[in-house]
Amino acid sequence: MEERGRDILTKNNQPTKSIIYQDIYTTKETLEKLQSWGSILELFATFFADQRKKPLNKKEIIQQYHAISQLFGVFFDDFKKQTSFLENQLETLGARKKVQN
Repeated sequence: MEERGRDILTKNNQPTKSIIYQDIYTTKETLEKLQSWGSILELFATFFADQRKKPLNKKEIIQQYHAISQLFGVFFDDFKKQTSFLENQLETLGARKKVQN
């Protein structure tokens, strides 16, 4: 019976928090949503790198910057929302009740 009690203690003999699989899954899902923006961010990097190489065409630049700025607006709003959600998830996990022996 004592062996079982030791399994739920950390190295410093502190009780561990009770975290269910659903909490881990939800946190992983939020991380995946944030990671899904990777390809769009690569598109931004490519766009701005290509702008340095092209000759200056104000009309074309205005059109392209408008489209990119709209994409960035969507990204930024979603990024703020997801990071806030992830922060709340981690606070909830941190405040969880500890498993008692």
